[in-house]
Order: sequence, then structure tokens, then C-alpha cells
Amino acid sequence: MLYSAHAGDKIVGVVSYSDYPKEALSKPLIGSHNAINLEKIIQLNPDLILGWTSGNRPKDIKRLKELGFQVQLFDVSKLDDIPNQIENLGQLAGDPIKAKQTAQALRKTLKNVRQTYQKRPPITSFYQIWHKPIITMNGDQFISQAITTCGAQNAFSDLPKLTATIGLESLFKRNPQIFLLGGQASFQQNWYTFWQQYPKLQAVKNQQIYLLNNNYYQRPTARLINALDDLCQKIDRARQHYQTQLTAPSS
Repeated sequence: MLYSAHAGDKIVGVVSYSDYPKEALSKPLIGSHNAINLEKIIQLNPDLILGWTSGNRPKDIKRLKELGFQVQLFDVSKLDDIPNQIENLGQLAGDPIKAKQTAQALRKTLKNVRQTYQKRPPITSFYQIWHKPIITMNGDQFISQAITTCGAQNAFSDLPKLTATIGLESLFKRNPQIFLLGGQASFQQNWYTFWQQYPKLQAVKNQQIYLLNNNYYQRPTARLINALDDLCQKIDRARQHYQTQLTAPSS
């Protein structure tokens, strides 16, 4: 998000998994989402610390403020928050003009995708975040919003939490038309192979299982919006498959 706001050259420290763009890998590491190195942060003495409301420990944020650091917390609850926050970051730490241009381009992309796909005949979907246990998300989570933008319905949109564990019985009961596999690429083929043993699931029977780059879809950044069209094309492919089935003459 900071690089999108043209503030990459001002970053003095990052947490683990800050691996995009590649320039971020050369920044000093000050910890992770669940453990920060206070001594290292004090040594770097940043003018501004940015964190995620849902991703950082409250006690860490509290301690940083007690030490006198300026801390700004962000979160993404809607896809539109992504360009809005890039614009805000441009005002705080980056290049306001270029950040606004980036934000406007993302808003245009989001608008175009919505206009193209959102009102097409809906199909039901299942997005897999993890396998053991099987984890997916509800309709409020940003990945689910991306799926809805493509004109699909999250089969588990009514889950009480943003992400939750589900059982095979529940999956069979809801029987979504398309499976979207997230997770790390090294795991995805095993997940795909696992589902092949359940041909009664219509997504398996109809070969509508798609492997996604989780770096695009499981991080609420500009890359998510820029990757929406590819996601929508996959969902549209499944939609057309089922529509063809409905219109095919019976034997």
C-alpha cells in the first residue's frame, strides 16, 4: 500500500511477509504481526508507524504510543477502502498527486469490473483459504466482496465470523458450483487432488476448480483490484459452462 502511495523510499522498517514489491525485501525487519522488536523500532526512530486494526496486537500498538510514536491504524472492510487508503497514505507519507492518480485508476478499474460482471447470472462459489482444517470466509470479508463483484455468490456468506472452519458435510449440503483455491501455490495441487475424490460435488463433477494466486486475492492491496478481471473471467467461464448445460438438448 505504501509503495502504491509512492512512499516506498521512506520506509525504514517492515514486518515479515512484506515481500512485494521486491524492494520491500531489502528493508530492515522489525518483527511480525504478532511480535515486534521494540528496541529495533526505537533505534530506527520513525516519524510515523502504520498498522492494521485487525492484524496487530493491541498491546503492541498501546506500547508504541506510550513510547511517543505517532501511530496510524488502517483496515480494509470494503474494496473501495483500498484506493481511499492509498490516497490517505499519499497525504501522510508519500506523493499526494501520484497517490491520487493511482487511487483514481483503481477506482476506474473497480467500476469497470462491476459494470461488466456484477449483474450477470449468479453462480455459487467456495473460496478455500486453508485445508486442514478447511477454512473459508463469510460475505463481509474482502475476498468475498471481490467474488460478489464478479457476479458470484459466496456459498458461506452467512458464517458468523469473517473466517471460519467448515466441515465436509456443510460443503456437500451447500454444494457450490465453483471452487476457488487460495493458499500457497505449493499446497494447491494437493488440495485439488483431494477434492477429486468427491465427484458428487458439482464443482468437482463439472471440473470447475480454479487455482488462484493468493498473493493477489488474500491481501487487500492494489494488486487485488488489478487482478479482479482475471478472477471474474474464471467465474464467467464456470457460469458459461452451467448455462451451456441448461440449454443443451436432452438425449
